Amino acid sequence: MFAILWFLFIAVALSALLVWMLDNNGNVVINWLGHEVQTDILTAILLSFLVAVCIIVLSYLLTRIFAIRFPNLLKLFSRKSYIRRLEKLVRRHHKAYDIMAQLMLALEVNDEKSAKELHKKFSKLIKNPALNNFFLGKIAFDKADFSKSGEIFSKFGDNKNARILVLKSKLALALQRQDEVQAIAYAKQILSLKKDNVQAAQTLFGLYKKRGLWQEAKALISEYGSDKFKDELQKRDLAVINNALALEAYQAKKFLHAIKYAKIALKAESQFLPAQEILLKSWLKLGFAFKTTWQIKNLWRENPNLIFAEIYDLTNRKYSAKNRIKAIKKLAEINDEMGIGKLAIGLVAFRAGAFQVAKEFLHLSLLRQKTYRAYKLLAFAEKNLGNEEEFKKNIAKAEMMMPDDHYVCNNCGYLSSRWSPNCKSCGSYDSMEWHS
Repeated sequence: MFAILWFLFIAVALSALLVWMLDNNGNVVINWLGHEVQTDILTAILLSFLVAVCIIVLSYLLTRIFAIRFPNLLKLFSRKSYIRRLEKLVRRHHKAYDIMAQLMLALEVNDEKSAKELHKKFSKLIKNPALNNFFLGKIAFDKADFSKSGEIFSKFGDNKNARILVLKSKLALALQRQDEVQAIAYAKQILSLKKDNVQAAQTLFGLYKKRGLWQEAKALISEYGSDKFKDELQKRDLAVINNALALEAYQAKKFLHAIKYAKIALKAESQFLPAQEILLKSWLKLGFAFKTTWQIKNLWRENPNLIFAEIYDLTNRKYSAKNRIKAIKKLAEINDEMGIGKLAIGLVAFRAGAFQVAKEFLHLSLLRQKTYRAYKLLAFAEKNLGNEEEFKKNIAKAEMMMPDDHYVCNNCGYLSSRWSPNCKSCGSYDSMEWHS
């Protein structure tokens, strides 16, 4: 803006001067060697200008000729001028380097305002497009203007590092827009160009976790090592990831793989209930009922849970109702401090069709702890015994309580009969827990 105003001022001043000279044009008389020349002032000025131009052009041509024919002689005459220009250039570059150091420090601490001011000073001193583009791109990236930074870095062409910076800008923009599919694609491209880019690997791992891509997340851990994901990967995450793989294997009827991954999950977190459940069911599917029974007894001794009782009953499903109830009573006797044993006996008795026994033990369970599942089972036991009024009474009590016979999402309250690494309703990660 200032340059335009300065140009307009000079143009107006010259125009005014020319008009004034035209209005006040005088005569000039030149006497030289007895010759007299008379002309007006404006013509004399134009002739003087043309003579000056001719002298400059002639001087330039002579200088070039002397430079070709007598280079040493030219250096002798132009040395002082050359040295002065060189000293001026060196001083300017030294000043520019000082400013560049300050600019890099400002970028390092994300001081956007100072960085912009310093870059203006730097670009006036050094006219290097590549260097100026780098600083412009870096300032735009730190400002989170990823579209602009990507556009600037793309000017470097096929330079490998510039391509990585372009992809980093696109990755950041995709994350900003919550476009996880594109973000995964860009992170993969960065790793294909620079495999040891840990930051891109960590970002990719987080995206894999969020989208439930457990095989890919596991592959990243195997490739880079778990120590590279200390901030993103806790022991709980190892349990969740490996149990997700165990669940996939179990659903695909690959029970040995399910056991392998469930054991890894339990190694990360020994009390991780979903892993214990898959491990027990996988052993049972492979026909090792004795091993399943032995493990359930050990688990019940330390931490009784209704899921263990349900799986334990599956090992006895071919037996009579009397023997099934007898077996679950023996299991309950191992540890019944919390009263869950009575609820387990009532559940097995109900499933075996012994509704009167179920009713008796469900009442005992409710004396210890009032739960949704106990009231619900009692209601249907009463219904099967023909007590419609008791059914309605107990079902009403059950509806007043929070369901505890399913996995429940801590984020949105979604109920599911099966554990999953992500809630199927709200998509939140590791929010499904068993309520019993």
